[in-house]
Amino acid sequence: MSTPRAYLFVPGDAPRKMDKALTAGADAIILDLEDSVAPARKADALTAVAAFLDARPADATPEFWVRVNAAEPTAALAELAALPLARIAGIVHPKLERHDQLERMGAWLDALEARDGLPAEGTRILGIVTETAEALVGEHGSSLARGHPRLRGYSWGTEDLSAVLGRPPLAGNTDAHADLARMVQRHCLLLTAAAGVDAIDGISADFRDQAALARSCDYARELGFVAKLAIHPAQIEALDAGLAPHPDALAWARRVRAAVADAPDAAALTVDGRMVDRPHIDVAERLLTRAGEPGAT
Repeated sequence: MSTPRAYLFVPGDAPRKMDKALTAGADAIILDLEDSVAPARKADALTAVAAFLDARPADATPEFWVRVNAAEPTAALAELAALPLARIAGIVHPKLERHDQLERMGAWLDALEARDGLPAEGTRILGIVTETAEALVGEHGSSLARGHPRLRGYSWGTEDLSAVLGRPPLAGNTDAHADLARMVQRHCLLLTAAAGVDAIDGISADFRDQAALARSCDYARELGFVAKLAIHPAQIEALDAGLAPHPDALAWARRVRAAVADAPDAAALTVDGRMVDRPHIDVAERLLTRAGEPGAT
């Protein structure tokens, strides 16, 4: 399938919500074993998620991902070992701080794919990279820019970071909250650019405010995000529309492709009265590929 635009979180201890998510229209569903599940219910959640996945065909859509308790390595490995990897597109790694954590997750998946007779590196990783202060300013945080063969993309969040900073969640969308969100959003965006992976925008917590969600999606798209995390089915339609490549941008990209076809050996071209060179051509091709119009330059 094409790159997902909507990744919908669903609590792993809520089988009815998991079933309902199948008809929500999301490109990808994240079955959560981490923060949305109370500690006393994590074992039940793992059992429910494994059963839900076992009931899906191997080629089922949407994509299925599982967020594991990666901050507790023993628990995370036990969760991975209990999951039917053949039914999973990837694993969400929360609280990702350092490249060696990616390597550890990759090594676990190597062993489990071999155990299950699955193609090597078929299970992807999506990292959430701004949930701790260490991830942002620690000496190893920049190592995440190196990426990993399994890496689908990076996303960001402020909920856990706010707790570290002592900021109560009831503070709402104040200027201080907006400043914090923009800081970590940009940090995530730059990491994805360096690693060459998808930039996936964080959640919009107020799922009832459709106007705010639309603004958030427009802003994220303009920055360069190609997808977004969702927490409620009511967000999917606006999210999918808001993160689709803008029609004007697609029209520009087609003109760039046509100009390249007319002068394939030119180092620089003129499109709409402006100079276009290799970085612009690459952007145009990525836009068209995302829109289902792949082609070589």
